Amino acid sequence: MPMTKIYLRAGSTPEHKRAISDAVHEALVAVLGIPEDDRFHIFHELADENFLHEPVMFGLERRRQVVALQLYFGPRPVEVLNELFTALVANLTRKTSLERRDILLNVIESPSPNWWVEGRVLNPETGFDERIAEDKVPS
Repeated sequence: MPMTKIYLRAGSTPEHKRAISDAVHEALVAVLGIPEDDRFHIFHELADENFLHEPVMFGLERRRQVVALQLYFGPRPVEVLNELFTALVANLTRKTSLERRDILLNVIESPSPNWWVEGRVLNPETGFDERIAEDKVPS
């Protein structure tokens, strides 16, 4: 049950937010193998004075469209995280007007026992949602 928090400037259209959500969900389904019905995205729209960043960071000019995504889910190997970051950036740049320089990603790993939602069943052998394909469950 990944949870995603998306921080962006106030005034984004519902279509832009939906495109971001779809891009993120598509990557999570493809890379982590989460079920299609396991989407939980929270948007935080912030006024300019509450979304501060340097105009040039890591040598790149950052546009006003910058978004920060925090993804919460159970631990995964670094190779899977890198695959997820690649898929997220590809999907976001393809489905929205965002550019690579506009995207900030952060994963916060939280073990499965720290999560609860009615209807979710953990596989006792893996500790992950029983609906996640076996080849996507970290060993």
